[in-house]
Amino acid sequence: MGQIMLHIPTSVPDTLPLKLAPRPGTLRGARLALLDNGKEFSDQVLDAVGEVMKREYDVGEVTIWRKGFPAKAAPFILEMAPSCDVVVNGVGHCGSSSPWSVHDAVALEKEGVPTVTLISRSFCPLGQVVAQRLAYPGLPIVLLPHPIGDADEDKIRQKGLDAVEECVRLLTTPGETIDAEFQAKKFPLPEHAVARL
Repeated sequence: MGQIMLHIPTSVPDTLPLKLAPRPGTLRGARLALLDNGKEFSDQVLDAVGEVMKREYDVGEVTIWRKGFPAKAAPFILEMAPSCDVVVNGVGHCGSSSPWSVHDAVALEKEGVPTVTLISRSFCPLGQVVAQRLAYPGLPIVLLPHPIGDADEDKIRQKGLDAVEECVRLLTTPGETIDAEFQAKKFPLPEHAVARL
């Protein structure tokens, strides 16, 4: 009989965990980049985040980078990284946009840019597994309600507004603290994976 190879995607990475980029103590005057992965409704969520961070947290320049298609790596990371101080990235809300948003966040962290990724509840566990495999088990992910889309645009924007405070915390708290928090964090299983009693 032949052998059967079983790949378990939640295994530990082949390398030691890598450290998050150093976080600034404040966002005052920081150059904020919003990395829109191209998934529908992401622009509305990120626009709301940028508006509040500019108005209430006194960030400096706000730049939007649009990937155009969610199921691929952002082709402009090396150009983007030196142009910003912090990044809010996303929104992952499907099985392809979520992993690729995590890939983009890891690429930015490797370039020394503090990044937080917005992912809907149903795909946070997947995002966390991808981060672990990329040797960034402490990568910060902000959980948004699922689904992201809604007929009422104000409800879509509200998801971004509700995420701002957590984004600010994750971008300004020391990386070691965030890393430890997210290595220990267990996101809830997707709603459809939970057995009904």
